[in-house]
Amino acid sequence: MKTHKINDMIGGWFIGDFKPTLHNSSNFEVAYKEYKKDDYEPLHHHKIAKEFTLIAEGKVSMNGIKYAKGDIIEISPNESTDFKALSDVKTVVVKIPSAMSDKY
Repeated sequence: MKTHKINDMIGGWFIGDFKPTLHNSSNFEVAYKEYKKDDYEPLHHHKIAKEFTLIAEGKVSMNGIKYAKGDIIEISPNESTDFKALSDVKTVVVKIPSAMSDKY
């Protein structure tokens, strides 16, 4: 058994077609991300990847819609969204496939 630290990864991303990674795969990416209340990511989309965001803790607003712990948001390619943390938030994000530089 091995142990790794999320702080050794870049931006919370720990599986995917990038470095550093714990498992290299072009099929998907996985991240664990933490946000502080009022953190904001502006409107963006992916041209290639579908994204699934699990709200593991906290509350967020995406495109003006509020989501909370246990919600899973599915975002298709070319579907734009922003992200605002309404409280301290923890998420798990899966993108399929792993596609570097796919944020517009």
